[in-house]
Amino acid sequence: MRELRIVRQQDGVVVAHRARVADGFMSRLRGLIGITEFPEGEGLLFPRCNNIHMWMMSIPIDAVFLGKCDSGWKVMSTHPCLKPWKILPVGNAKAEDVLELPVGTVDRLKLRNGEVLCIVS
Repeated sequence: MRELRIVRQQDGVVVAHRARVADGFMSRLRGLIGITEFPEGEGLLFPRCNNIHMWMMSIPIDAVFLGKCDSGWKVMSTHPCLKPWKILPVGNAKAEDVLELPVGTVDRLKLRNGEVLCIVS
């Protein structure tokens, strides 16, 4: 599975130093199901996805819905502290991708709508 380093463009703050990309059928199907630890600095990016569910998840997470822009992704919406086992999906119809992050990341980094996130080497 590919890994990316994602930073906030305006100040270079690292959002995820190791974001795996769920771009295959099995990685998208499994996602974070069965994961009991999601360390700070990690992430899981779902390309071509604008809604997620928390069904069968064992840990809470933060979700950031992203839209593509010239220099990376524009934050369309943030959903901090999504609880496990929530049946109804969470989404943003205008988003193109979703970045799942360890719980507390959105608040700790003060991620806000309209900010731009980008990939760095």
